[in-house]
Amino acid sequence: MQYCYVIILSYWNLNMMDAKYSQSQKYNHRKKIELKKSPVEMEYDELDVLLDFLLTSANLSSKIDYSSDQINYDKKRRFWLLLKAVYRLFIAQLFYMKYMKKKVNMLKNLEPAYTALRKTRCLKNLRTYLYLSKVGLTDLAKSVGGKFDDKLFANFTIATMLYDASFDIQVCRKYLKDFDEFIMNDRRIVSQDEYLSLFQESVDYLRDNLGETAFNKFMNYVKIEHISQLMSIYQLSDKYESKEDLMKITFAKGGISALALMYLMAPNMNEKERKAIYELGAVMQIIDDISDMKEDLKTGISTLPNKKLLSYQELKKMYSGTVNNLMKKCNMKANRPNGTLDMLCWFDDIILEKRYDAYLKSK
Repeated sequence: MQYCYVIILSYWNLNMMDAKYSQSQKYNHRKKIELKKSPVEMEYDELDVLLDFLLTSANLSSKIDYSSDQINYDKKRRFWLLLKAVYRLFIAQLFYMKYMKKKVNMLKNLEPAYTALRKTRCLKNLRTYLYLSKVGLTDLAKSVGGKFDDKLFANFTIATMLYDASFDIQVCRKYLKDFDEFIMNDRRIVSQDEYLSLFQESVDYLRDNLGETAFNKFMNYVKIEHISQLMSIYQLSDKYESKEDLMKITFAKGGISALALMYLMAPNMNEKERKAIYELGAVMQIIDDISDMKEDLKTGISTLPNKKLLSYQELKKMYSGTVNNLMKKCNMKANRPNGTLDMLCWFDDIILEKRYDAYLKSK
């Protein structure tokens, strides 16, 4: 069966590529790229070209240009932030028990997917992500004119968990084509399968609360994440483990995930704020890969940290520079207590310095 996927990208100055990616032509108003086959059937080089197109469409980059020796944030008033964090954690726990846990329990009758999600800690991580995000992202959302919305976060995170599992968990891979058609072809998922039903229910909540225009822009970001996720499959191959390849996959996957989430909370962000959040998310993906180094090494997944393609000093400067750029572009004051900046400094101390530096020196 031949697929014909059409991506509509409005109001961006871009080149239009045909199915063979060999011709281009200038357009100024409404752009589209027509694909003769599904992205899940594409080879790495085809996905690579498509990712470049989509990143250019969104005016995003696959590299980080910022560098700094340290994060320029005053961390003196931690007691005040601690009280604030405890309060946010309490609210997050109540919300998890009242809303999020009930939605996840819908999967209990769906075996073996439910057991697999538990064994791989996906379900437990939902609560961890809620806690960290409630404590650490509330101030960022406020600084860019938005508000951290618990239900938007919950539905985004649940949909993301189910989608990611189609890559990471064998028994869930049968759902990947359904997700591919939904993301790339805007085809609503209609199924009696509780797994797919919960995914579609979560996405419908986002659509209903964002409105059609904002939701369509959000889905343009999701398309980028989808292509980068498909490319990340090749991290199991020795052929695609160069620093350049891993940088592109890592930055696109982490950056767009952070941007998509924050866009839900603050859809009126300006371009500078969006780019700063995207670039921070890109570097945060490396921090996340450091946390997962042991597991990735066991499964043979190549990442920038476990391949030692970034020195501690290089990553330190990139991370500090990106955080400082976020402060500048998103109106975050260095001398005012800020939960987002405090969390980012904590990651710097605990993960980057104590874990990654130690790992590089151990072998």
